[in-house]
Amino acid sequence: MRWLTFAILAVLVLTLQAALAPRVELFSARPDFLLIVVVFLSLYAPSRDAIAAGWTLGVCADLMTIERFGLIALSYGLTAMTVTSFREYLFRYRVATQIAVSLTACLLVRSAWTMYYHLLYEPRSSLLGDWLIGGVMVSAYTAALAPFVFRLLLSMSRPLGIARPRYGYAGISGKTREFRGEVIK
Repeated sequence: MRWLTFAILAVLVLTLQAALAPRVELFSARPDFLLIVVVFLSLYAPSRDAIAAGWTLGVCADLMTIERFGLIALSYGLTAMTVTSFREYLFRYRVATQIAVSLTACLLVRSAWTMYYHLLYEPRSSLLGDWLIGGVMVSAYTAALAPFVFRLLLSMSRPLGIARPRYGYAGISGKTREFRGEVIK
């Protein structure tokens, strides 16, 4: 992975999370753009780079909050470790996979955060109410935006230094090619 390009991406995503997410809030749910980037990198970047990038994005997000330092970094790092461990078994370029992995990752992270807040602080409402809004609604909104962000990030895969498969060479693309004057299908 190219870390200078990642640093620029991190600044852009942190700015989007701070400036755009409150403006596109639906039913008190804000999308988690940082988690989408963590899941994207976990699916497509080399494992060590993805885990380091997830943890780094979490540290940057921790620095932007007044919460105890390390909570977001730990959760994003664990998310990156989990997704990289089973990504070889997934069809990574399918929209359904991108939505399902983003939804599951966000649900797990948001559920853990909700339980953490209820254990440490005075709850605003019931655990179920906080989880439905803070967990389920945010996760659904984040998962719905994930394919669009993934498509944008996949177009940036070369500057990020992320290798993409070349299915056309194996003849899987369905296009015909010429080789020494012969049409190969």
